[in-house]
Amino acid sequence: MNILFASSEIFPYAKSGGLADVAQSLPAELKRNAKVYTIMPLYASIERQRYNICSCDFSFNILLNKINHQIDLYKREDNDFEFFLYNPVLCDRDGLYHDEHGKFGDNHLRFGIFSYAIIETMLRLKLKIDVIHLNDWQSALVALLAKTKYALSQKIVFTIHNLAYQGIFHKSAINELDLSWEECFKSDRFEYFDQVNFLKAGIFYSDVITTVSPTYALEIQTPSYGNTLEKMLIANNHKLHGIINGISYEVFNPSTDENIYTHFDKQSYELKLKNKIKLSKELNLPQPHRPLFIFVGRFTPQKGVDMILQSLHLLKDFEINVAILGNGDSYYDNVFANLANMYPNIHITAGYNEGFARKLYAAADFLLMPSTFEPCGLNQMIIMRYGGIPLVAKTGGLKDSVIDYTDTEHHSKEIGIGVTFEEYNLFWYMHAITKAISLYANQKKYLKFAKHNMSVDNSWRHSAKEYMRVYR
Repeated sequence: MNILFASSEIFPYAKSGGLADVAQSLPAELKRNAKVYTIMPLYASIERQRYNICSCDFSFNILLNKINHQIDLYKREDNDFEFFLYNPVLCDRDGLYHDEHGKFGDNHLRFGIFSYAIIETMLRLKLKIDVIHLNDWQSALVALLAKTKYALSQKIVFTIHNLAYQGIFHKSAINELDLSWEECFKSDRFEYFDQVNFLKAGIFYSDVITTVSPTYALEIQTPSYGNTLEKMLIANNHKLHGIINGISYEVFNPSTDENIYTHFDKQSYELKLKNKIKLSKELNLPQPHRPLFIFVGRFTPQKGVDMILQSLHLLKDFEINVAILGNGDSYYDNVFANLANMYPNIHITAGYNEGFARKLYAAADFLLMPSTFEPCGLNQMIIMRYGGIPLVAKTGGLKDSVIDYTDTEHHSKEIGIGVTFEEYNLFWYMHAITKAISLYANQKKYLKFAKHNMSVDNSWRHSAKEYMRVYR
């Protein structure tokens, strides 16, 4: 089985969210049972020397709307299966999809070029591919091109990581990308309220749609979570599968992680405390033996940051410490930055740093994830791996991967134990936090659940087998 895995971001080269982690760790696991090529843009921000990325001395042109776009092919010197595509329109930007002024106005052209280049690379290199695996709207146009212009025999798998991001553009994109109005501009395909929608094209033209947890696959077929595409997804649900994501157990490993102060594992769990004491000292948090709650993530409404902001003036009076790390919408960046030194027991870092994030995971007792919706979520799996307990809203992949500690008689050994809340309001969120504090007070019980979480297998092993079944 030969797979071409296309993504607009892959860790460690470029990352804006969980897609990059999945695009790194899923192909790595699939390689045990298949030949997997990965392909992504070679953005200006990628450090070519650091990753030994070199030119293949292979270029070609894509003619779109009478304009030639040159594509240069690169790969890692030590790896013939990781491809990078360079084109100035696609790659020469400060951000992946936006900068401080907002989204790039030509993203339809940028990722249209990317989609054409994926197919052209496969054909020109004569790669023997059985399945093309696409991820989110940025590569969704490959499905449309494969089934129309190129009439490819390869099967197309399309994964929706987050339905909230769809790639919606002015309909003039059809001319710019040399597409057929007659074929594409239909309400069940590419057309969307007199505009075009890349994600919608991926849904219609792919052979299989996957999304990143079983619960999210059901949720997106309802008006509450479907982002106006629920009817489209119901019409295509014969090819829709929910497969929960995993995390890389090589990358996220408290016994080898170079970012953390003190290594530990389930057998030496007591060493985790050293991480909390050192971090508390570094962040000037009082009384390091208090329970430490962390938030690591994007500052967007989806991640529940409004709930976190509403709760801070209450949490300042609790005998707990809180550490927050993230960035995102400029409005939230500013609000969090202004609160940074307001409360002695609450530390806020507005910005993102992967190494610092790992220090937080290694030190934390609880992770806050009050997401309004969560297709899968990886942070709850990471905190389990680092011997902590997730506090989560019961939605999407959080519901599939975490059970409340008061429901443990119903749980299997394969699911994590945490603190959950169902009704989305400040009262029930604060109720969950007070539940977490009372659990922490019972150290025997807390340690039992924390060690259980370290034993849960959230690696890609099970999910990669599901993907192989889908490919076959």
